[in-house]
Amino acid sequence: MATNVNVNLGSGWAVRNGLVGGAVAGIVFAMAEMLAALIFNNNFLGPLHMIAGVPLQTPPTKIDDTTAIIVGILTHMAFSMVLGVIVAYIIASVPALQTPTATIIFASLVGFIIWPFDFYVLAPIINAPWFAEKTDPVQQFIWHTFAYGTVLGLYLSSQLPRVRATTTTTTTNTTV
Repeated sequence: MATNVNVNLGSGWAVRNGLVGGAVAGIVFAMAEMLAALIFNNNFLGPLHMIAGVPLQTPPTKIDDTTAIIVGILTHMAFSMVLGVIVAYIIASVPALQTPTATIIFASLVGFIIWPFDFYVLAPIINAPWFAEKTDPVQQFIWHTFAYGTVLGLYLSSQLPRVRATTTTTTTNTTV
């Protein structure tokens, strides 16, 4: 029988699983975003152009495809992995988040919150207004919440320790 025992997961667990989970979720997110861009805008690389525009401080339309692919992927994966570590560290630090359900819900909630924060608060500050101007809010809600947050939560929940209750059996030796 499995029991819920609060386990100190530690920063090692958070870093290791946050990096991997962030990478997995980042890949799922990017592929979903790029497929949607292909279907709805006939522009598979459009999301990578937008992401590459942030570190390059260049409008997405002025970035060539090769640069967009390299810089966009590196930037997106770095951000996804750092966010994965932050989420995993919070989960490791808060025992109430260490059940599979709570982990998935929490990571999904973070995915949902990070979208408006990134697009409507951070993007204007870092001179990247195209995120708010050129994206569909419904798609962004779906991609950030589910393709990133839920996937990250599923990965992290799969890495939670499974603590099993042990039953102690006592045997009595009797001599006849």
